[in-house]
Amino acid sequence: MKIDSPDIPHKSDVEGVRLLIPDAAAVRDGFGAMMDTVAAKRPAARLTGVTIEPMAARRNGRELLVGVVRDPVFGPALTFGAGGIEVEVLRDRAVALPPLNAGLVRDLVRGTRVAKMLGEFRHMPAVDRVALDAVLLRVSEMACELPELQELDINPLVADESGAIALDARVTLRNPPAGATRYGHLAIAPYPGELAGTLRLADGSWLEVRPIRPEDAAIEMAFVSALSSETRRLRFQSALRDLTPAMLARFTQVDYDREMALVAIREEAGVEREVGVCRYIRLPDNKTCEYAIVLADEWQGKGLGREMMRFLIDVARSRGLETMVGWVLASNSGMLRLCSELGFRIASVEDDMSMRHVTLALAARAGEAA
Repeated sequence: MKIDSPDIPHKSDVEGVRLLIPDAAAVRDGFGAMMDTVAAKRPAARLTGVTIEPMAARRNGRELLVGVVRDPVFGPALTFGAGGIEVEVLRDRAVALPPLNAGLVRDLVRGTRVAKMLGEFRHMPAVDRVALDAVLLRVSEMACELPELQELDINPLVADESGAIALDARVTLRNPPAGATRYGHLAIAPYPGELAGTLRLADGSWLEVRPIRPEDAAIEMAFVSALSSETRRLRFQSALRDLTPAMLARFTQVDYDREMALVAIREEAGVEREVGVCRYIRLPDNKTCEYAIVLADEWQGKGLGREMMRFLIDVARSRGLETMVGWVLASNSGMLRLCSELGFRIASVEDDMSMRHVTLALAARAGEAA
């Protein structure tokens, strides 16, 4: 039995929770006593009654907290940690900015002390981490898709070996600002799944083209490692062999609002293989972006680069960018030829004759002279 009042967010503080009520008589007595007690403790609060719920008996349950708080600068943030009535005393919580993925959820949980209790602990079996992670991912989706969500507090969320159940929750809503864009309330733009599609090349090959994801780290590493030394030189302008961990994170953990990276994926024997990637990043003027592209050696000369660049140009144009620029080695005749076909202006670099600076006005369609 719990008190029902829009003015009392923390029911236990006013003795507004009663557990293990055995029968109807105890319900009647408990109701009267609770209403009198709460009215005495909070005389100004509006009391609309009580809610009655079945008792959730979870002998192996760990009491957790999952929430959404709103920062005036960064927007919504997810919180996770130890829950229950001691939450303010324990102060065991970690914070992450949405959107979350499976890897970020693991990092969020790992950042708390209560994480050590989620595995086998004393006499208790490990909690169902799939169910717990699913709760965090769904709350992340709520924070992304509901700009009117001001606060969310699930406490306690009880997790055990059979799943996770919310025993209490509090939600505060707000009116989103007029004219706000769909994801304008987020510090980090969510994964733009609407850009995923398929691509058919002139030789009949079908490829999936989609924005890169953090989970693509392994295929991105394998892709770069398999490039020939000449292709790596033309793309990275160095003898780079493998990506460092920092570079790998930089290439796969993308802020989709200020940059974009599109990967071409070929499925081989049921395993995804990256065969090309192109990307742009916004420059400080917020009107210009710089691009880069690289293809697996055996996929060069098949028209894949042209199609991926057209896709990237369309994305940049749709997001309000006005100019796309790039730096190309003068010896990279294939890239310079593609730039010319797509309408880029190609200029020599006065203090470095080994480089060419290419520029495309995005107001013009790809393939038209800039």
